[in-house]
Amino acid sequence: MATNDRLRYPFERLDEIIGTALVPGSSTSKQISLKDLPGLQQQIRSETGKIWKNLSAQTFLLLSHKKIAAMLRQYQESLDELKWQAIVNMAAYPEDNPLNSFFNQVLAELEQLDQQFRRRYRHYFNDETDTHKSAGSGPAAGDHQPLFKITCRLSVDQVAILLKAADETRLLSARSFSLVLRSITPFLSTERMPNFSWKSARNSTLKIEERDKAIAIGTLEELIRKIKTY
Repeated sequence: MATNDRLRYPFERLDEIIGTALVPGSSTSKQISLKDLPGLQQQIRSETGKIWKNLSAQTFLLLSHKKIAAMLRQYQESLDELKWQAIVNMAAYPEDNPLNSFFNQVLAELEQLDQQFRRRYRHYFNDETDTHKSAGSGPAAGDHQPLFKITCRLSVDQVAILLKAADETRLLSARSFSLVLRSITPFLSTERMPNFSWKSARNSTLKIEERDKAIAIGTLEELIRKIKTY
C-alpha cells in the first residue's frame, strides 16, 4: 500500500519535511535541533533522487505523448509548490539562522531537479509553450524558466519602489520588507533582467532615484485610470 501511495504521489516525504515539519512556527519546527539538519538534508537529497527515478520509470511505461505531458505537468506543479514553500520558509528565518542556510540548500536541490526535468523532457515543455502561443495566451514555459514567472514592464528599481510602498502601507502583510521581496521576486522578471535577486531589489530602495519614483507614480495613475473604467 505504501508503494502504491508513493507511486500516486512521489513528493509525499518532501511535503512532510518542507510543507509541514519545518514550516516556521509549527510545533515540529521548534523541536528541530542543529544536529538534525544534516540528516534532513540527506533525506531531501535521497528523495529528489527517488523522484527522478520514479519519473523516468513512469515515462518509460507510458506510450502516449499526451499522457506523458500530463504527468510532467503534475510533477512540475508539485515541484513549483515545494519551491514556493521553501522560499517562504527560508524568508522567515534571519540570514544567520542555520535554517535559512538549510532552506537555501533545499532550494538548490529542488532547482537541480527542475533543471533535470527541463533538460530531459524539454521537447514536452516546448510543445506546451507552442500550444499556448498558438492559442493566444502567451508563453507558458521557456527554456530554464519557471512556469509561473511573469514579466513586468517596469525596471527592478521601480518594482522595488511599488513593493516597498505596498509593504509600508500594509497592503501586503508580512513580517518584514525582506520577506515580501523574497516571496515575490523569484516569480518576477523584467524586460532587461529575466532573473534578479531580492537583495538587489532591496538595495535599490536604499537610495530611490527621482526618475524611478516618477515612473512608479505614473504606473499607479495608469492603473487608477483603468480601474475607473470598470
